[in-house]
Amino acid sequence: MIVYASLEPFSGWMAPPPGTPFFLFAPWPPRFARADIVINIVAYIPFGFFVGLVGRERAPVARLVIGTLAGGLLSFAMESAQMLLPFRDASTIDFLTNSAGAALGAIAAVALNLTPTLRGRIREWRERVFIGGRSGDLGLGLLFVWVLAQVNPGIPLFAATFDPSLELTRDVAGTLLQAAESAFNVVGIGLFLATLLRERRQLGGAALLLIGGALMLKGCAALLLIRQSVLENWLKPGVSAGVAIGAVALLFAIRLPRPARTTACAIALLSSLVAPLLAPDMWQARAPLALFDWPYGQLLNFNGLTHGVLVVWPVLASVYLLWLAGQPGWGHTEPRV
Repeated sequence: MIVYASLEPFSGWMAPPPGTPFFLFAPWPPRFARADIVINIVAYIPFGFFVGLVGRERAPVARLVIGTLAGGLLSFAMESAQMLLPFRDASTIDFLTNSAGAALGAIAAVALNLTPTLRGRIREWRERVFIGGRSGDLGLGLLFVWVLAQVNPGIPLFAATFDPSLELTRDVAGTLLQAAESAFNVVGIGLFLATLLRERRQLGGAALLLIGGALMLKGCAALLLIRQSVLENWLKPGVSAGVAIGAVALLFAIRLPRPARTTACAIALLSSLVAPLLAPDMWQARAPLALFDWPYGQLLNFNGLTHGVLVVWPVLASVYLLWLAGQPGWGHTEPRV
Protein backbone atom coordinates (compact mmCIF):
# COMPACT_ATOMS: atom_id res chain seq x y z
CA MET A 1 0.00 0.00 0.00
CA ILE A 2 2.89 2.36 0.72
CA VAL A 3 4.46 1.62 -2.65
CA TYR A 4 1.13 2.15 -4.44
CA ALA A 5 0.45 5.45 -2.67
CA SER A 6 4.01 6.65 -3.30
CA LEU A 7 4.28 5.83 -7.02
CA GLU A 8 0.71 5.96 -8.30
CA PRO A 9 -0.18 6.57 -11.19
CA PHE A 10 2.91 4.59 -12.34
CA SER A 11 3.14 6.50 -15.61
CA GLY A 12 5.10 9.36 -17.16
CA TRP A 13 8.48 8.10 -16.00
CA MET A 14 11.35 10.33 -17.16
CA ALA A 15 14.80 11.36 -16.03
CA PRO A 16 15.02 14.58 -13.96
CA PRO A 17 16.09 17.72 -15.87
CA PRO A 18 19.87 18.18 -16.09
CA GLY A 19 21.28 19.87 -13.03
CA THR A 20 18.51 18.69 -10.69
CA PRO A 21 20.12 17.79 -7.34
CA PHE A 22 19.38 14.52 -5.63
CA PHE A 23 16.50 15.06 -3.23
CA LEU A 24 18.73 14.69 -0.14
CA PHE A 25 20.93 17.55 -1.40
CA ALA A 26 18.13 19.90 -2.48
CA PRO A 27 18.13 23.45 -1.06
CA TRP A 28 16.95 23.70 2.55
CA PRO A 29 14.33 24.25 3.79
CA PRO A 30 12.22 22.42 1.20
CA ARG A 31 8.58 23.19 0.53
CA PHE A 32 6.18 21.24 2.72
CA ALA A 33 2.68 21.32 4.15
CA ARG A 34 1.84 20.48 7.76
CA ALA A 35 -0.74 17.95 6.56
CA ASP A 36 2.07 16.21 4.64
CA ILE A 37 4.00 15.68 7.85
CA VAL A 38 1.04 14.08 9.60
CA ILE A 39 0.22 11.82 6.64
CA ASN A 40 3.82 10.68 6.22
CA ILE A 41 4.20 9.83 9.91
CA VAL A 42 0.88 7.98 10.20
CA ALA A 43 1.48 6.01 6.97
CA TYR A 44 4.74 4.47 8.23
CA ILE A 45 3.75 3.74 11.85
CA PRO A 46 2.13 0.33 11.02
CA PHE A 47 5.13 -0.63 8.88
CA GLY A 48 7.61 0.13 11.67
CA PHE A 49 5.36 -1.60 14.21
CA PHE A 50 5.09 -4.91 12.35
CA VAL A 51 8.76 -4.95 11.36
CA GLY A 52 9.62 -4.27 14.99
CA LEU A 53 7.59 -7.29 16.09
CA VAL A 54 9.57 -9.73 13.94
CA GLY A 55 11.79 -12.10 15.90
CA ARG A 56 10.92 -13.62 19.28
CA GLU A 57 14.32 -13.29 20.97
CA ARG A 58 15.38 -9.97 19.48
CA ALA A 59 16.62 -7.32 21.90
CA PRO A 60 14.53 -4.12 22.33
CA VAL A 61 17.28 -1.93 20.86
CA ALA A 62 17.55 -4.22 17.84
CA ARG A 63 13.77 -4.02 17.30
CA LEU A 64 13.90 -0.24 17.38
CA VAL A 65 16.90 -0.01 15.05
CA ILE A 66 15.61 -2.55 12.54
CA GLY A 67 12.09 -1.08 12.44
CA THR A 68 13.41 2.45 11.95
CA LEU A 69 16.05 1.39 9.43
CA ALA A 70 13.55 -0.64 7.39
CA GLY A 71 11.17 2.33 7.24
CA GLY A 72 14.01 4.66 6.30
CA LEU A 73 15.22 2.37 3.51
CA LEU A 74 11.70 1.98 2.12
CA SER A 75 11.16 5.75 2.23
CA PHE A 76 14.53 6.36 0.58
CA ALA A 77 13.61 3.99 -2.25
CA MET A 78 10.19 5.63 -2.72
CA GLU A 79 11.57 9.19 -2.70
CA SER A 80 14.33 8.20 -5.13
CA ALA A 81 11.75 6.67 -7.49
CA GLN A 82 9.56 9.77 -7.21
CA MET A 83 12.36 11.80 -8.78
CA LEU A 84 11.50 9.97 -12.01
CA LEU A 85 7.83 10.95 -11.81
CA PRO A 86 7.16 14.56 -12.88
CA PHE A 87 3.85 14.62 -10.96
CA ARG A 88 5.48 13.65 -7.65
CA ASP A 89 7.77 15.65 -5.40
CA ALA A 90 10.72 13.91 -3.75
CA SER A 91 11.54 15.66 -0.49
CA THR A 92 13.94 15.35 2.41
CA ILE A 93 11.07 16.27 4.74
CA ASP A 94 9.09 13.28 3.46
CA PHE A 95 12.07 10.99 4.04
CA LEU A 96 12.59 12.26 7.59
CA THR A 97 8.92 12.14 8.58
CA ASN A 98 8.47 8.67 7.08
CA SER A 99 11.47 7.46 9.08
CA ALA A 100 10.05 9.13 12.19
CA GLY A 101 6.75 7.29 11.67
CA ALA A 102 8.57 3.97 11.33
CA ALA A 103 10.48 4.77 14.53
CA LEU A 104 7.25 5.47 16.42
CA GLY A 105 5.84 2.17 15.18
CA ALA A 106 9.00 0.34 16.28
CA ILE A 107 8.76 1.97 19.72
CA ALA A 108 5.19 0.69 20.02
CA ALA A 109 6.41 -2.80 19.05
CA VAL A 110 9.12 -2.63 21.72
CA ALA A 111 6.58 -1.52 24.32
CA LEU A 112 4.25 -4.38 23.41
CA ASN A 113 7.08 -6.91 23.52
CA LEU A 114 8.10 -5.69 27.00
CA THR A 115 4.59 -6.25 28.41
CA PRO A 116 4.18 -10.04 28.32
CA THR A 117 0.90 -9.94 30.25
CA LEU A 118 -0.82 -7.73 27.68
CA ARG A 119 0.74 -9.67 24.81
CA GLY A 120 -0.46 -12.93 26.33
CA ARG A 121 -4.01 -11.67 26.73
CA ILE A 122 -4.11 -10.48 23.14
CA ARG A 123 -2.78 -13.83 21.92
CA GLU A 124 -5.25 -15.74 24.10
CA TRP A 125 -8.21 -13.72 22.81
CA ARG A 126 -7.07 -14.08 19.22
CA GLU A 127 -6.66 -17.87 19.50
CA ARG A 128 -10.02 -18.24 21.26
CA VAL A 129 -12.04 -16.25 18.72
CA PHE A 130 -10.32 -16.79 15.36
CA ILE A 131 -8.77 -19.75 13.57
CA GLY A 132 -5.14 -20.17 14.52
CA GLY A 133 -1.82 -20.31 12.75
CA ARG A 134 -0.43 -18.25 9.93
CA SER A 135 -3.47 -18.93 7.76
CA GLY A 136 -5.64 -17.19 10.36
CA ASP A 137 -3.16 -14.32 10.62
CA LEU A 138 -3.26 -13.85 6.85
CA GLY A 139 -7.06 -13.75 6.84
CA LEU A 140 -7.15 -11.22 9.67
CA GLY A 141 -4.59 -9.12 7.82
CA LEU A 142 -6.77 -9.11 4.69
CA LEU A 143 -9.81 -8.12 6.76
CA PHE A 144 -7.85 -5.29 8.41
CA VAL A 145 -6.79 -3.94 5.00
CA TRP A 146 -10.42 -3.90 3.86
CA VAL A 147 -11.46 -1.94 6.96
CA LEU A 148 -8.70 0.63 6.39
CA ALA A 149 -9.80 1.13 2.77
CA GLN A 150 -13.28 2.07 4.00
CA VAL A 151 -11.89 5.41 5.18
CA ASN A 152 -12.45 6.99 1.75
CA PRO A 153 -15.93 8.59 1.89
CA GLY A 154 -16.00 8.98 -1.89
CA ILE A 155 -16.54 5.20 -2.16
CA PRO A 156 -19.93 4.04 -0.82
CA LEU A 157 -20.02 1.60 2.08
CA PHE A 158 -19.39 -2.00 0.97
CA ALA A 159 -18.47 -0.95 -2.55
CA ALA A 160 -15.36 -0.74 -4.71
CA THR A 161 -16.34 2.06 -7.11
CA PHE A 162 -16.62 5.79 -6.61
CA ASP A 163 -20.07 7.30 -6.33
CA PRO A 164 -20.63 8.86 -9.78
CA SER A 165 -23.78 10.77 -8.79
CA LEU A 166 -22.04 14.16 -8.98
CA GLU A 167 -20.82 13.54 -12.52
CA LEU A 168 -23.33 11.17 -14.10
CA THR A 169 -27.08 11.03 -14.35
CA ARG A 170 -28.51 8.72 -11.73
CA ASP A 171 -31.16 6.32 -13.05
CA VAL A 172 -32.95 3.21 -11.81
CA ALA A 173 -30.41 0.88 -13.41
CA GLY A 174 -27.50 2.66 -11.73
CA THR A 175 -29.24 2.51 -8.36
CA LEU A 176 -29.91 -1.22 -8.78
CA LEU A 177 -26.32 -1.91 -9.75
CA GLN A 178 -25.04 0.04 -6.76
CA ALA A 179 -27.43 -1.88 -4.50
CA ALA A 180 -26.27 -5.20 -6.00
CA GLU A 181 -22.62 -4.27 -5.50
CA SER A 182 -23.21 -3.38 -1.85
CA ALA A 183 -25.36 -6.47 -1.22
CA PHE A 184 -22.76 -8.84 -2.70
CA ASN A 185 -20.07 -7.17 -0.62
CA VAL A 186 -22.07 -7.46 2.60
CA VAL A 187 -22.59 -11.18 1.99
CA GLY A 188 -18.97 -11.70 0.93
CA ILE A 189 -17.41 -9.76 3.79
CA GLY A 190 -19.80 -11.35 6.30
CA LEU A 191 -19.01 -14.88 5.12
CA PHE A 192 -15.30 -14.06 5.02
CA LEU A 193 -15.55 -13.02 8.66
CA ALA A 194 -17.50 -16.22 9.44
CA THR A 195 -14.70 -18.25 7.85
CA LEU A 196 -12.18 -16.72 10.24
CA LEU A 197 -14.26 -17.31 13.37
CA ARG A 198 -13.94 -20.55 15.33
CA GLU A 199 -17.62 -20.69 16.29
CA ARG A 200 -20.63 -19.74 14.18
CA ARG A 201 -22.50 -18.29 17.17
CA GLN A 202 -19.93 -15.50 17.39
CA LEU A 203 -20.76 -14.21 13.92
CA GLY A 204 -23.76 -12.05 14.89
CA GLY A 205 -21.86 -9.80 17.25
CA ALA A 206 -18.71 -9.82 15.11
CA ALA A 207 -20.65 -8.86 11.95
CA LEU A 208 -22.46 -6.03 13.74
CA LEU A 209 -19.13 -4.79 15.09
CA LEU A 210 -17.51 -4.96 11.65
CA ILE A 211 -20.38 -3.23 9.81
CA GLY A 212 -20.83 -0.66 12.57
CA GLY A 213 -17.10 0.02 12.74
CA ALA A 214 -16.81 0.44 8.97
CA LEU A 215 -19.83 2.75 8.92
CA MET A 216 -18.49 4.82 11.83
CA LEU A 217 -15.06 5.06 10.20
CA LYS A 218 -16.52 6.18 6.88
CA GLY A 219 -18.99 8.52 8.56
CA CYS A 220 -16.24 10.27 10.53
CA ALA A 221 -14.16 10.62 7.36
CA ALA A 222 -17.18 12.07 5.55
CA LEU A 223 -17.76 14.65 8.28
CA LEU A 224 -14.11 15.70 8.06
CA LEU A 225 -13.59 15.56 4.29
CA ILE A 226 -16.94 15.97 2.50
CA ARG A 227 -18.32 19.40 1.69
CA GLN A 228 -21.43 20.41 3.59
CA SER A 229 -23.31 20.97 0.34
CA VAL A 230 -23.04 17.29 -0.62
CA LEU A 231 -22.97 15.71 2.84
CA GLU A 232 -26.79 15.65 3.06
CA ASN A 233 -26.98 13.38 0.00
CA TRP A 234 -23.88 11.37 0.82
CA LEU A 235 -25.59 8.10 1.83
CA LYS A 236 -27.39 6.98 -1.32
CA PRO A 237 -30.65 4.94 -1.38
CA GLY A 238 -29.04 2.24 -3.51
CA VAL A 239 -26.27 1.70 -0.96
CA SER A 240 -28.70 1.61 2.00
CA ALA A 241 -30.97 -0.87 0.23
CA GLY A 242 -28.01 -3.04 -0.80
CA VAL A 243 -26.65 -3.21 2.75
CA ALA A 244 -30.10 -4.16 4.09
CA ILE A 245 -30.65 -6.85 1.44
CA GLY A 246 -27.16 -8.21 1.94
CA ALA A 247 -27.65 -8.39 5.72
CA VAL A 248 -30.84 -10.45 5.27
CA ALA A 249 -29.14 -12.76 2.77
CA LEU A 250 -26.22 -13.17 5.15
CA LEU A 251 -28.55 -14.54 7.85
CA PHE A 252 -29.39 -17.47 5.56
CA ALA A 253 -25.92 -17.89 4.06
CA ILE A 254 -24.18 -18.43 7.41
CA ARG A 255 -26.31 -21.56 7.97
CA LEU A 256 -24.67 -23.29 5.01
CA PRO A 257 -22.07 -26.02 5.64
CA ARG A 258 -18.55 -24.68 5.82
CA PRO A 259 -17.46 -25.77 2.28
CA ALA A 260 -20.61 -24.28 0.71
CA ARG A 261 -20.19 -21.13 2.80
CA THR A 262 -16.61 -20.70 1.61
CA THR A 263 -17.68 -21.12 -2.02
CA ALA A 264 -20.58 -18.69 -1.62
CA CYS A 265 -18.21 -16.16 -0.07
CA ALA A 266 -15.85 -16.25 -3.05
CA ILE A 267 -18.77 -16.03 -5.50
CA ALA A 268 -20.26 -13.03 -3.68
CA LEU A 269 -16.95 -11.17 -3.52
CA LEU A 270 -16.19 -11.69 -7.20
CA SER A 271 -19.78 -10.78 -8.12
CA SER A 272 -19.33 -7.46 -6.34
CA LEU A 273 -16.66 -6.67 -8.95
CA VAL A 274 -18.69 -7.95 -11.90
CA ALA A 275 -21.85 -5.94 -11.12
CA PRO A 276 -20.37 -2.48 -11.86
CA LEU A 277 -18.95 -3.75 -15.17
CA LEU A 278 -22.52 -3.75 -16.48
CA ALA A 279 -22.33 0.05 -16.31
CA PRO A 280 -18.88 1.12 -17.58
CA ASP A 281 -19.50 4.77 -16.69
CA MET A 282 -20.05 3.74 -13.09
CA TRP A 283 -16.90 1.59 -13.02
CA GLN A 284 -14.70 4.22 -14.65
CA ALA A 285 -15.98 7.13 -12.53
CA ARG A 286 -13.46 8.91 -10.35
CA ALA A 287 -14.27 10.80 -7.19
CA PRO A 288 -14.22 14.51 -8.16
CA LEU A 289 -12.08 16.62 -5.86
CA ALA A 290 -15.03 19.02 -5.62
CA LEU A 291 -16.65 16.36 -3.43
CA PHE A 292 -14.07 16.97 -0.71
CA ASP A 293 -13.73 19.92 1.62
CA TRP A 294 -9.97 19.46 1.75
CA PRO A 295 -8.10 21.37 -0.97
CA TYR A 296 -5.01 19.24 -0.91
CA GLY A 297 -3.17 17.38 -3.65
CA GLN A 298 -2.73 14.16 -1.66
CA LEU A 299 -6.42 13.42 -2.28
CA LEU A 300 -5.48 12.10 -5.72
CA ASN A 301 -3.12 9.57 -4.13
CA PHE A 302 -5.66 8.78 -1.41
CA ASN A 303 -8.40 8.11 -3.96
CA GLY A 304 -6.13 6.01 -6.15
CA LEU A 305 -4.85 3.92 -3.24
CA THR A 306 -8.24 3.09 -1.70
CA HIS A 307 -9.84 2.40 -5.07
CA GLY A 308 -6.97 0.10 -6.06
CA VAL A 309 -7.10 -1.79 -2.76
CA LEU A 310 -10.87 -2.34 -2.93
CA VAL A 311 -10.66 -3.57 -6.53
CA VAL A 312 -7.87 -6.05 -5.83
CA TRP A 313 -9.14 -7.15 -2.41
CA PRO A 314 -11.99 -9.48 -3.56
CA VAL A 315 -9.56 -11.33 -5.84
CA LEU A 316 -6.97 -11.77 -3.09
CA ALA A 317 -9.66 -12.83 -0.61
CA SER A 318 -11.04 -15.41 -3.08
CA VAL A 319 -7.59 -16.87 -3.68
CA TYR A 320 -7.10 -17.07 0.09
CA LEU A 321 -10.44 -18.87 0.51
CA LEU A 322 -9.60 -21.42 -2.19
CA TRP A 323 -6.25 -22.08 -0.52
CA LEU A 324 -7.90 -22.36 2.90
CA ALA A 325 -10.53 -24.78 1.58
CA GLY A 326 -7.74 -27.08 0.43
CA GLN A 327 -6.43 -27.53 3.96
CA PRO A 328 -6.86 -31.09 5.37
CA GLY A 329 -10.11 -31.57 7.25
CA TRP A 330 -11.60 -28.25 6.20
CA GLY A 331 -15.39 -28.41 6.49
CA HIS A 332 -15.43 -31.42 8.85
CA THR A 333 -13.91 -30.08 12.06
CA GLU A 334 -13.07 -26.73 13.52
CA PRO A 335 -9.92 -25.62 11.66
CA ARG A 336 -6.64 -25.71 13.56
CA VAL A 337 -4.41 -24.62 10.72
